[in-house]
Amino acid sequence: MMIRNISLVLLAAFLGFSSRGQQMLVPPYIQPGNATGKEQKVLIWQTDSLPGNYKVEYFLNAPEHKTSLAKITFVTLYLNKKTTLLYRAALTGLKFDSDYTYHLTLDGQTIANELFATRTEKQQTKFAVFGDCGAGSPEQAAVAYQVYQQKPQFVLVTGDNVYQSGLESEYRKNFFPYYNAKEANILIGAPLMKSIPFYMILGNHDVYGSELDKTEDGLAYFYFNDLPLNGPFTESAVKATGPAERVKKFKSNTRSRYPKMSNFSYDYGNVHIACLDANTYINPLDPALVSWIKEDFRKSSADWKIVSYHHPGFSSSIAHYDYQIMRLLSPVLEQLGVDLVLTGHVHNYQRSLPLTFDPKKDASGSHYMVTDEGRVDGKFVIDEKYNGSSNTKPKGIIYIVTGSGGAGLYDPSFTNKPELWKHDPPENWVPFTAKFVSNIHSFTMIETDGKRLVLKQVDKNGVAFDQIAITK
Repeated sequence: MMIRNISLVLLAAFLGFSSRGQQMLVPPYIQPGNATGKEQKVLIWQTDSLPGNYKVEYFLNAPEHKTSLAKITFVTLYLNKKTTLLYRAALTGLKFDSDYTYHLTLDGQTIANELFATRTEKQQTKFAVFGDCGAGSPEQAAVAYQVYQQKPQFVLVTGDNVYQSGLESEYRKNFFPYYNAKEANILIGAPLMKSIPFYMILGNHDVYGSELDKTEDGLAYFYFNDLPLNGPFTESAVKATGPAERVKKFKSNTRSRYPKMSNFSYDYGNVHIACLDANTYINPLDPALVSWIKEDFRKSSADWKIVSYHHPGFSSSIAHYDYQIMRLLSPVLEQLGVDLVLTGHVHNYQRSLPLTFDPKKDASGSHYMVTDEGRVDGKFVIDEKYNGSSNTKPKGIIYIVTGSGGAGLYDPSFTNKPELWKHDPPENWVPFTAKFVSNIHSFTMIETDGKRLVLKQVDKNGVAFDQIAITK
């Protein structure tokens, strides 16, 4: 009963009311926007059906500054017999490596007055990574609080942003109250999103609501995110289905974001990150996708190259073990010099040794072999000399599972017990796992400084229980 009371207080504090009686369903939060070369941000908020005379001003935090007025647009969402308004304000013409303030008002009354920083072009970054988070749990709140203490420049969410089906109503209940809380408190979360952009990836739970005849407010990922639109159009993207008029309205309200936002990439400091949809409907070797990945990384001069997607190809858990289809991309990523692959889906933390992988082909040598369950056998080469401390130059890609952001944990008895990690046959699994912690919720912190990268895993109590360095 106590937890329920806390949740009600949290929800009440999260929702706001203006002097005109308008209900603020989702307070304003920062998103990266379609920023690849030039820098910008997008401010998003959601209200009830009562229109408001909003104004967003923003300015560089400097002794002499010019105040700019953001262009505001909104769409009307009529979902589950309720009407809401989803607003966007484009903060354009921003300078890199700068601090800004945005000021949101309604009829002259201040709704939000917050600081935010733009992307850096320096050879340094600091960001947090976690997935499988939007479960509305106390552990989710604790992780959010600890992420806030780390002061990241941005957050990368490796999918399953909300449970159970990626619905608009679930975002408002299980996501925003925890990452856009009014204050930092280990019981309720932290005010991360008001000033720190979240880059989110599609997980399986994020697309369960794609049948809009059954879940009218499904695929809310495309409502609430505003991310780079530089990815490819692929034949195997998520498809919104249902009555023609409902699908048409969904496409109108998500505009160019659906389905374009399923795959994207961005630069932050000296890191280049490509985010991919890895759900069961995709083909990781889709020619359009592979061509885009190759071109995307080849034109990047970043010191560090990272790929992130939801479903891991390399995991030693029992849960979700058989779905390994993303292993097929390994040779491509190795050729492009990818350093890290960050995934979720499996609700624990796992770090692999550096490895290369050659997927098995059929007798003709022209097709990769994949079982009906999604298993991919092949040849492993493991760098057993790398330890992340005295030897910091890995030979191969390090694969991270960081799926313990808030949902229930998988295989908790596997923590630090290598004898339980084994799978058969040897063509499908070798001892590639270096660290496996599944008995506590946690998140990943990555910090780069020139040719040095440090990765550490921090638990919900703020204790770092794993750390490695990579140097070039």
